[in-house]
Amino acid sequence: MADIAVWPDTLPQPRADGYGVQPKALYAATDMDSGRSRTRRRFTQTPSTISVKWRFTWTQFAVFEAFLKYEINLGAAPFSVGLLNGMGVTAVQAQFFEDPPYQSSISDSRTWFDVTANLKVKSMPVLGYDYYVVLRKYSEQEVFGAGGRLHRLIHSDLTGPLRW
Repeated sequence: MADIAVWPDTLPQPRADGYGVQPKALYAATDMDSGRSRTRRRFTQTPSTISVKWRFTWTQFAVFEAFLKYEINLGAAPFSVGLLNGMGVTAVQAQFFEDPPYQSSISDSRTWFDVTANLKVKSMPVLGYDYYVVLRKYSEQEVFGAGGRLHRLIHSDLTGPLRW
């Protein structure tokens, strides 16, 4: 993610309410004469649409508007932002893609701006294959519980002239 704008540190992460991930379809289906359909994979990597909602103070909203104007060309340019998925909060390359890029409303108390938007993300990170193979068989509690025993086996119990 070289030379792209980064989400300002003074702005909050998206709120949990209103947050959603909608991946695009990877497959195309063709109806056959026999009545069945043939499905094939069209792409190896597709963008996802992320629905986000922020709650900004007046100052944060001013920073948000300035970020859009000065850093990402009013939402047309991509930027790096931390978004939540199965891997936790990870930095992804996102872009506003609707016109207007966001919708805002002021709270009843007139102290907050509620901002909603849809972001297009190039690709959401997923577990590596090796991690997947382990975690499909063992729960995370079992993996973390075995960590001490594995450490002791490698560093203490294995015999040989070289220690790992």
